[in-house]
Amino acid sequence: MENIRTEILIVGSGPAGLTAALYAARAGRSTVVLESERAPSRLSIGYELENYPGFLSIDSSVLLAKFREQAGRFGARFVRGDAVSFSLQGSPKFVSTSGAFLEAEAVILALGKPFARERLIPGEERLLGYGVSYCAVCDGPLYKGREAAAFGHSGEAVEDVLALHQMGVNVHWITGRMKDAAALEAAMTRVEKLGIPAYAQAEIKEIGGERSVEQVVFKTMTGEHSLPVRGVFIFREVPTGPLLSKAGLDLDHKQCLSVDRRQRTNLEGVFAAGDMTCGGLQVVSAAGEGCVAALQAIAYLRR
Repeated sequence: MENIRTEILIVGSGPAGLTAALYAARAGRSTVVLESERAPSRLSIGYELENYPGFLSIDSSVLLAKFREQAGRFGARFVRGDAVSFSLQGSPKFVSTSGAFLEAEAVILALGKPFARERLIPGEERLLGYGVSYCAVCDGPLYKGREAAAFGHSGEAVEDVLALHQMGVNVHWITGRMKDAAALEAAMTRVEKLGIPAYAQAEIKEIGGERSVEQVVFKTMTGEHSLPVRGVFIFREVPTGPLLSKAGLDLDHKQCLSVDRRQRTNLEGVFAAGDMTCGGLQVVSAAGEGCVAALQAIAYLRR
């Protein structure tokens, strides 16, 4: 895993995150932007934008590219990946992806529009960090010689199942529903050759345990089954709400991140900007919040 250190880490590369990167880097602070691979900015879709100051009309993807180019011009570094864990209390602060471990003195969160509530497996949020993980590389070594379940059917999920096996984890693969029968058969062949138990077209119904993961209940074509495990690795789009709550951040019932007028969250040295704060929900307001967040992060570092 790559280890990256910076003064200011910005999680998100939409108008809020890139504006924050521009101001932070231009101020001479080492700045890293974590760009999501699975959830890029909505501006990247490319639509006609008529209400951004200075342009009578501009393609949103073109404007986003200009934001990024300007931030990079002043020295902002860009890293691709999706956050799978946050450790934001105290200093320094840490954010992990499946391929990198990022350390920063200040963090600006600009993850875009929140979902009212991510669809989670019962028990997933409660046991997050107590056996539930979204990162094989990060947490797999903790389960060497122990029983664990892996859930997901993407190509990346299959590779992570194989990685867990190579780490010495007694992994059981629960595929979820797969429409591509040929892809499922090929993946099943790969894992079964290694002796990995696999449950095709199965869905996890519940993750059980009092203080840590103790079992998973899953459903196949033949009915429900219970599997005793110490860990559950979930490979799908990572739900940010539970990760942020687990890190100690205050979110409301709509999963909006609470900030004050200076874009400060309830955690010292952690700021937030853009749609995830449920403010103006406009490109120009997101950029403005990104500017304020960066200026406050810079002031925080001067203390």
